[in-house]
Amino acid sequence: MMIHPFLGAFFRPEVVILGSNRDSRRLARIFQEGSGPDVALITNHGYAGAEVPVGGAPDTGGPSMYVKTLALSLAGMGHRVSIFARGGFPHFDGQRLRDEPEYLSESVRFVFVPGGGDAFIRKEDMAVALDEQLDWLDAFIRAEAEAKGCKPWEVFQLVNTHYWDAAVLGMGLVERWRNDLAWHVISRLLEGVALSETLADLWRDRHRLALGQAPVFHLGRLLLDCEGSPATPVEQRVRASVARWAAVRKMGGQASSMPVEAVEDALKKIRNRMAPALHPMVAADALGVAILTLSPGQAEHLRTGLEHLDRHVWTPHSLGVLDDEGQRNQPAELRRNLKFCDRRDHERAICDRTNAFAATSPAVAEGLRSHHGVPVDQIFYFPPCVDGALFRPYLEEETQASYEFLSAMSGLSVEQLQEGVILFETSRMDRTKRKDLLIDAFASIVEDCSDCYLFIGGGPANEVYKDLRHQLEQNPALAGRAFLTGYIPDEYIGPFFSMADIYLSASELEDFGMGVSQAAAAETAIICSDLVPFAVQYAAGDALVVHAGDLEDFAGAMRRLVKDPSDRQARAQRLAKKVKVLDWRAQTHAFLDFLRRSGMAIE
Repeated sequence: MMIHPFLGAFFRPEVVILGSNRDSRRLARIFQEGSGPDVALITNHGYAGAEVPVGGAPDTGGPSMYVKTLALSLAGMGHRVSIFARGGFPHFDGQRLRDEPEYLSESVRFVFVPGGGDAFIRKEDMAVALDEQLDWLDAFIRAEAEAKGCKPWEVFQLVNTHYWDAAVLGMGLVERWRNDLAWHVISRLLEGVALSETLADLWRDRHRLALGQAPVFHLGRLLLDCEGSPATPVEQRVRASVARWAAVRKMGGQASSMPVEAVEDALKKIRNRMAPALHPMVAADALGVAILTLSPGQAEHLRTGLEHLDRHVWTPHSLGVLDDEGQRNQPAELRRNLKFCDRRDHERAICDRTNAFAATSPAVAEGLRSHHGVPVDQIFYFPPCVDGALFRPYLEEETQASYEFLSAMSGLSVEQLQEGVILFETSRMDRTKRKDLLIDAFASIVEDCSDCYLFIGGGPANEVYKDLRHQLEQNPALAGRAFLTGYIPDEYIGPFFSMADIYLSASELEDFGMGVSQAAAAETAIICSDLVPFAVQYAAGDALVVHAGDLEDFAGAMRRLVKDPSDRQARAQRLAKKVKVLDWRAQTHAFLDFLRRSGMAIE
């Protein structure tokens, strides 16, 4: 099996590789016996799991690696982390079903959440699975809560979701927990007033009614329904229901006076907002406000409870408005398949109902503020960091096996590879990565740039891969000079970044550019598009940043760095210094501190 390159020297000693069923059972037992504070990370689309090839599988790239590394970083600080990912369909290798939990370490597990059928679903189409997934995830967490003897919202100190589809699940969990709390408060206030069967029905229907979204209204509505038929005038029903509630409370020693006057005052304040005839909805709101005013203990319990049960933090990684802008010049057919309108609508709802955000780039932070109105003090800047133990300059003896792998794959000798100039790119096989442009740009320089070689990694062998293969075959000048590597075995990926003389990215739809930052850490020169946030923010003067989609610019940049090794080396050294600010441990500590200041009770 492939061994995942666990990301981060500071937690590397605790990592245990998933192997046999016995290993899995042992890790499950160790995880269950752990006592650290629990954290949930949700990354819902693609093939997120313990074993994913570097370079990605469909819809499985940098954000998936980000989540894994964050999980291990949290585990290194004593947390127990559950990563929830979509399951119920075959793994990317097609050999096993994504159903049983996988363990990234003794403190980090993947839990696969079924829903949406038994086949892979593109991230753009993931909405079809979310209702079923939310039901399953809700039931799973309730079972965990029962085992721990706590409320569902107390199982995890933090629920951090990644990308919009995961955020819909996180938001849905919070809404269901709000429904639970609202029911408990309403049932206490109406105990002895409403029939027990009515309260039982309310519990059963609490999610359908969205009880936690407007608990005051539902409190008043139910109390109003306790007295009189809908045909009875609303004012009469209000007075009768208040009298009933006050009588029950007085008998229990909980009310000292009739609250009719308080209700009358509430009705007067809002009567003018509606038609002259009092509307039942207005009466229900007024009645609920009055009852809570007369029940300060329950009112405070509801207020503080709704505040503290919201443990959800959203990390978008990208926003529909930004990706839409980056694709504005693409054909309508391509834009149609990306479903930007649907995505923007989901993201608006998430921003309206979420209180804390982690932005992986300045563009995402600005988009949250400018397009969705998120307050600045609710946004924490948490860019993808780099594992300096994996992505670094490698010694000659450490790269030997990787050179031999490249040699066997390409037909070039190890000596040719070591003496030549290697241009390298790896990412998932997606048209927005513009690997085709890199091949065309390279083809235009091969005649006057001898001894340079292009290696493009990533998979799967989909239509994009087939088109690239055809592109190479149609150009004889690229024979023996440009290669598609497919998935690169994990043990070679770190050395590959170091062996390359130039790392390339022509991506036109990039959340951050983790491959580019990893190349910087490996002390490798970089040529990339101006749509790669890492390069623009951290290394605009050291990477060669060119206009996205500009073939001549990319070819010129390649020619320049291939022919000038001193410039290459100087840029690579400066890049390695710039990337040192991206440290996982320091950023994770700062992230948790931000959430504590926001009011979350995180150990």
